Amino acid sequence: MKRYRTERRIARCIARQNVSGYINSVWQKNWDAEGANKLHEVLPNLGEDLHRRGDGGGRKQETAMCRLRVGHTWLTQSYLLKNEEQPFCYACDSLYTVRHILIECPDFQDTRKKYFSVTDMYRLFREVNPSRIAGYLKDLGVYGKI
Repeated sequence: MKRYRTERRIARCIARQNVSGYINSVWQKNWDAEGANKLHEVLPNLGEDLHRRGDGGGRKQETAMCRLRVGHTWLTQSYLLKNEEQPFCYACDSLYTVRHILIECPDFQDTRKKYFSVTDMYRLFREVNPSRIAGYLKDLGVYGKI
C-alpha cells in the first residue's frame, strides 16, 4: 500500500510541474506577442529576477531602479499628470525617455562612459551594478527626479 501512495505522490508532483510549465509557456507567449513594451526590452523572459540586493544602495536606490526598468519616472512621465506635451531632449531633440537618458543621448555620452559602457537596456540592468547607474544619474543631476 505504501508503494502505491509514493508513486501517486510522485505522479502529482510531476503533473504539477507539467501544468506549471505549460502555464508559464502560455504567459511567455502572450508576453512575447506584446513586444512593443518598455519592460519587455528589460525583461524578455518572465520569471527572471532583476533585483540585485545587497550592494548597499538602500530602498531609495532599489525604488529608483524599479522605476527605471519599468520606464515610469517623474522625469519622463510627469507631463501626463500635468496635461502637457511629452518633453524632448534639449540636446538632440529626441523624446525624453528612460532609454534615451540611460543609453541613447549623445550629450550624456562622456558621463555615461565613466559609469558603464553597455549599449542596451537588457545588459544595463544585468551587468551594471545599480550603484553605478545611480551614480550616473546623480552626476547628471536627475536622480532626485526619478
